[in-house]
Amino acid sequence: MGLLNDVFSTISKAAQSDAAKDIINSIGNGKAKDVINAINGGGQLDIAAGLKAALKVGIETAAANLGKKDGFLADAAVRIGIPEEALSVFNAVQSLAQNPAFNSLLNSAGASIPSSDTVITLFNRAAEDAAPKSVDIFANAITGMGIADAKNILFGADNAATTYLKENTFTQLQDAFMPAINNSLGSVQIANTTPLAAWNTFATYNNKLVEMMDSKTVKAGLEMARMTGLLKDEYFEKLSSIKIVNTDLSDYITGKALSGLFMKVSEKEFDIRHNASARVSDVLKSVFGQLDNR
Repeated sequence: MGLLNDVFSTISKAAQSDAAKDIINSIGNGKAKDVINAINGGGQLDIAAGLKAALKVGIETAAANLGKKDGFLADAAVRIGIPEEALSVFNAVQSLAQNPAFNSLLNSAGASIPSSDTVITLFNRAAEDAAPKSVDIFANAITGMGIADAKNILFGADNAATTYLKENTFTQLQDAFMPAINNSLGSVQIANTTPLAAWNTFATYNNKLVEMMDSKTVKAGLEMARMTGLLKDEYFEKLSSIKIVNTDLSDYITGKALSGLFMKVSEKEFDIRHNASARVSDVLKSVFGQLDNR
């Protein structure tokens, strides 16, 4: 009897809890939806489904828009430029390459460096080419994502769902998206030049110059050229900023492309939150409709 009394006591205490009272009262009032909401945590499951649906619409829209020609290149907010750490180096090498004396010294590198406009265009074409391939990668991440505290995300910032996705899946997305980026970097072409080829040409040219600057003979020759006026001071000074650059573009372009995609997903989330016509499914209408009455 002692064990049986313990069981009845536990059941009695549970029935006195606020959650149990809500369920009992809802049943008594015939409010089936309230019962379901009480069981699943106040609609958490429905809200999570709505947030995931919004993110899926966001990535599909982002991939379609950014995957078009000039989707990245013509949009200043997501346009991919030359890596910050290499920008001053690139500009210095370009300037130096225009000087006949330097050009003759650097012929051993085997090629002239491409213009910065060409390199930037190639970077963005690679991202545009890879963008449509991101849809399935994002969709898998979104489907497998558990959303903690979905209600707070729904009633949070205008980009709360996108931020949650980024914070919880970025590394996974980066690893999955990199093969698509690498494929694009090696296949997209402008004037028979791929992004990898253009960057490798610059890096080879740049790194050859760094190697040459370690030579005492070259340094003495450059100093003499400056003293005689053959080499302008501005060119001589630019040599001091030239360092070895990394030829691997994968991490850089993948990171920039993903950042651009997340930015556009965030914009679509904002649209869904504030524009009823952007809610293209029943779950979006049901979940995000809750924001209209705030």
